Amino acid sequence: MISFLLGIVVILVTFYIALIYASTAIGLLGFAEGVLLVLAFVFLLFRRNKISAAIQIPIAVADPGKRVSVFLTTENKSRIPCMKIRYYIRYGNTFVGRLHGKWLSGEPVYYGKETYEKSVIPGNVGNYLFFLEKIRIYDMTGLFFLTRKVKKSASVQVLPQLDNIQVRVTERVRNFYGDADVYDDFHPGEDSSQIFDVREYRAGDKMQRIHWKLSAKSDELLVREDSQPLACAVVFLLDYRRMPHRNQHLQVKRAEQFITIAADIVFSLMDAGCPHFVAWYSSSRQDVVRLRVDDEESMYQFLTFFMEDCTADAPISLKQMYEEKYRYDRPVYQIMLGENFVLTQNGQEIGRFGTKGWKDTLRQLEIVV
Repeated sequence: MISFLLGIVVILVTFYIALIYASTAIGLLGFAEGVLLVLAFVFLLFRRNKISAAIQIPIAVADPGKRVSVFLTTENKSRIPCMKIRYYIRYGNTFVGRLHGKWLSGEPVYYGKETYEKSVIPGNVGNYLFFLEKIRIYDMTGLFFLTRKVKKSASVQVLPQLDNIQVRVTERVRNFYGDADVYDDFHPGEDSSQIFDVREYRAGDKMQRIHWKLSAKSDELLVREDSQPLACAVVFLLDYRRMPHRNQHLQVKRAEQFITIAADIVFSLMDAGCPHFVAWYSSSRQDVVRLRVDDEESMYQFLTFFMEDCTADAPISLKQMYEEKYRYDRPVYQIMLGENFVLTQNGQEIGRFGTKGWKDTLRQLEIVV
């Protein structure tokens, strides 16, 4: 509507000049401007409902510093071509929590769909969101426009380069027994709530383990073997807090550093055969959430959720919030990457990562659980 308000101002100025100089020609010019303004407004009202737009990114995961194509697709349902269109996009790394807005000029849109490609290079690790908020649709002259809200989005994950660090898993952790929703597929256990297998009776088996219903059907004694829950003896707390200073570049670098350190530790624990929980404060749920990581799929699931979700500081100590919510859990080891990038294990500092040389510190780190 801004262009029409400016047009009205121009028309009023034209008529004012025509009155001052008593010029019929200038008055006719003002009348022509008014007619053009009305026709443009009616035309754009019709045109706005005939044009829609969307944004797409064909890949879900990218490497830092690699080119990513963002496609803006516009559909024109009328036979009248749209020679000028602009897109307003808000974009940024959601882990840092800041989005920047920018207007982009697109290509002419004739009947049907037209796709405009824009290449971007995400330089840092994180979840990059591209939000197509609105489009400007211009008339045939390119002078007047109306804005239409779109609200379409696309995102791409830029994952860190994963490196192995030294992890040593003790027998206490390997043989940890506790409640869990995941059970061992290869070894029986002592959890009677889940059946691992049914086998023939052997001398020495307790009578309480005989499965009487199946035994009656098969005319032989069958014994039930209980399952072994795969409990987690380790929990990894990620207490990310944004830097208080205004240096945005340093904030992005520190966020990338935090994600990389966390990802390497989670990956190394998983690779060493140590199932564990990863917990953090969720800005969307306003609560502590945790995710079990015991294979490659769950590790990448953690990275996806964490980079999309972690944009707000926990209101109180994450350790306190976790222990209050999961008060019945008794992990053997509690590892935390917290404020000032200090890594602790059961309250004892085992690593500290500054802004320089932190990758070497990470490579030299050894975690014993």
